[in-house]
Amino acid sequence: MADKEPKENQKTPNVNFISFQKQLRGIVKDVKEHNKKTGLKKIFGSKTENLHVNGSILQKDIPDNKEISKYVKQLDKEPNNVESRLMLVNTVLNARKDHSLSTHLNLMLQAALPVYLGDITPTIIQIVVHTYRSYLECLGNIHKQNMMAIKSTALKNVNMKGIDVNDEKTEDTHVKDSESIKTEIKIAESLIENCDSVIQSVKTKMTATLSHEEIEELTAEGKASSSMFGGSEEKVNPNKQNLIIGKAVQAIEILKQIPLLQGAGLDLAKQLGRIDSKLTYPLVMEGRIQMQALKYQLLRIESGDRIARDNMAPVYNLALVAYRKALKLTSKSTPKKADLPVLTEFGNMTHYGYIHRDLMRFTEEGVKTLVKLGKDSVDAAVTVDESFVPLQKRLESSMTQLFQNETQANSKVRFN
Repeated sequence: MADKEPKENQKTPNVNFISFQKQLRGIVKDVKEHNKKTGLKKIFGSKTENLHVNGSILQKDIPDNKEISKYVKQLDKEPNNVESRLMLVNTVLNARKDHSLSTHLNLMLQAALPVYLGDITPTIIQIVVHTYRSYLECLGNIHKQNMMAIKSTALKNVNMKGIDVNDEKTEDTHVKDSESIKTEIKIAESLIENCDSVIQSVKTKMTATLSHEEIEELTAEGKASSSMFGGSEEKVNPNKQNLIIGKAVQAIEILKQIPLLQGAGLDLAKQLGRIDSKLTYPLVMEGRIQMQALKYQLLRIESGDRIARDNMAPVYNLALVAYRKALKLTSKSTPKKADLPVLTEFGNMTHYGYIHRDLMRFTEEGVKTLVKLGKDSVDAAVTVDESFVPLQKRLESSMTQLFQNETQANSKVRFN
C-alpha cells in the first residue's frame, strides 16, 4: 500500500517545496502564538522566538538599516500587518543586488507568509512570484558557478547561458553529488518558465482580493447556501457567502499553480469545507490542487529525481480520496448542472491514472475498476451536458484497451 504522504528527496533540499510549505505552516502557528502574548512578554519576546514572525530574520544580511528596523518593529506588534511585511520584503530586495541564497529563501518565505495567513491579493501573489523566481534563479546560478569552479564534467546538457565563468563567488547549497545538482537546476529552470504564465493568470483572472477576516467570518457561521458547486438548501446570507466562496475558488486556482503556495490552497479548501459538510466545492478544490501537485512530482521525475516516482501513487491517492468524497455528495442517477465539476473532473483524473498507470503502479484490476468508475461518472455528466462526450469516448477506449490486454494475456497463458 502506498504511503499516505509523499516523501521528498533529501539530496535536493533547495527545491523541496513540501518542506517549505511545512515551514510556512509552522511560522503561521508561531504568529498565532505571538498574537496571544500580552504585556512584557510581547515586548521582550523570548529566546526561542521564530525570527520569521516579525521578519527580523532578514536583518542578518542587512544590519543597521533604519527602514528595515522600522518594519520589523511594526511586525513585532502586529505580525498580520500585510503592508508592513510586503514593505519589508521590498526594502530588503532593493537594499542590494547580490543577496545570498539563504536571504532569497527567507524573502520568498516572508512574501508567502501573508497568503498562508489568509490574505490573498493580486499584489501579494505577484510579489511572491517575484521572490520565488529570484530564489530559483539564484539557486540555478550558484549551482552552475560551483560546478564551473570545480570544473565538473557533469555540465552536459546544462544550460550555461548568462553564467560568468570567471565569477569566483561560490556558495554552499548543501547539495554534494552532481546528479542532484543537475536535478535541482532542471527543476528550478522548469519552475521559472512557469512564472510568466502565473503572472498572466493573476493579471487576467484574479479580479478580487480575499482577506483572512472574510474567511473567518464565513467559517464562523458554520453553514452555507447552495453554491455554484451544489450544497445545502439552507440559506444563510447566500449572496455574501457565494461572493466569498467565489473569491476563494478564484484564489485557489492561482495558488495551485505554484508549489510553494499549494499548501495554502489546501488549507483554504479545508477551511471552506468546515462551512457545511454537504458542500462539494471544497473537495473539488482539494482534488485540483493535488492533481497539480501530481504534475509537479512528474516534473521532478523528468528532471532526474528518482525518489519522486514513489510519490506518484500517494499524491494521486490524495486527489482520488478528495474526488471520491465529493462524488458521494452527488447523484449519478439524477445529476444536476452543479454536479458537473465533480463528475467530469473525476473522469479526467481516472483517465490520467490510466495514462500513467505504470508510474502509479496500479494492478490490472485496480486500473480497470478506476476507469470504470470514471466512465460511470462521465456517463452521468453527459446526460446533463453532451459536450463531455469526447471524454466519455476516451474512457470507453481506455476500457476497451484494458480488456484487450487482459484477453491477450489470458491467451498467452493458455498456449503456454
